Amino acid sequence: MSITRTSYRLEKPVLYNLMHAQAIHGALVEPGMVAKIGGYRRIIPGSFLARGNRLLPRATVISPYASGESQVIVSNPGVFVVGDVIRVIGTNSSTAYAEAQAVTMATAPILGTVTGIVGGVDMQKTTVTPNSVAVGNIFTLNVEGVIFSYTAQTTSNADVINGLKAAFQQAKSQTSVFNDDGIRLVVTPTTLTIESYLPREIITVRGSVIQGTAATVGTLAVVVTQAVGAVLITPQGGNASLEIGAKIGTISDLPLGVITHEHYLTDDDGNDVNCAVTAYDMASVNTLSLPYIDGAITMQQLPKLSFIPAYGR
Repeated sequence: MSITRTSYRLEKPVLYNLMHAQAIHGALVEPGMVAKIGGYRRIIPGSFLARGNRLLPRATVISPYASGESQVIVSNPGVFVVGDVIRVIGTNSSTAYAEAQAVTMATAPILGTVTGIVGGVDMQKTTVTPNSVAVGNIFTLNVEGVIFSYTAQTTSNADVINGLKAAFQQAKSQTSVFNDDGIRLVVTPTTLTIESYLPREIITVRGSVIQGTAATVGTLAVVVTQAVGAVLITPQGGNASLEIGAKIGTISDLPLGVITHEHYLTDDDGNDVNCAVTAYDMASVNTLSLPYIDGAITMQQLPKLSFIPAYGR
């Protein structure tokens, strides 16, 4: 029996409302088209349905990737299958137009070919490490769309780490994005670890530093140290290193619409089951609820979807 469960993050619906929305595409997704992550085959809310009754095999890099590595930690590893040829569709500096061209003109460089999916663990951990701190540097983290900052008062890592934790707690109290029991921060003298302890929940953390009033600028390394799932590849020779936020995926699959709810293709007894899904091709979509989006989708392939906040912000 197929199980459909509501996302933990009720405050982040995929659609803003159902006014002027339409869902005319439906499909029966087979278990073999969704990788098992954390012991379950799961369709993440905000995934896209592609022609051919599979999920659109694209994702965003959520931990830095070094050229030539065989593992890529991404926002939605379950959408890939062995044999997919993954390309780099866009980087953080790409425009929506450039991403659309990379897909439609097949100019996106090849990253590698999928050889398998790592099931990973239930709980994700992301480690944040400041370095070369200067008084006045402004350290910023973006955790699932919630942005918070701290201005360094000393040159110690501990100052920045504790300051960011306090800023997170304040930001958390002012937003309904986070489930109170879903994310916690653990500090050491040199690092800040962001732990998601909702099963199979993948979170995206991005960091940046600006100079502020200091004469120099420090760094803020963000690395997923315990991944819920990852894609294994045979890397393409000479592929490039990628930072958090880079967009990767196949380019031949045509997206039909966005899936609004979480679905499981594994029942309570651990058996694989088919899952019927419906995809919206006209609606107002919350971009913060999507594990992936690129310029081809926003500009060309799904023109009746409107994306809020606006693409690129």
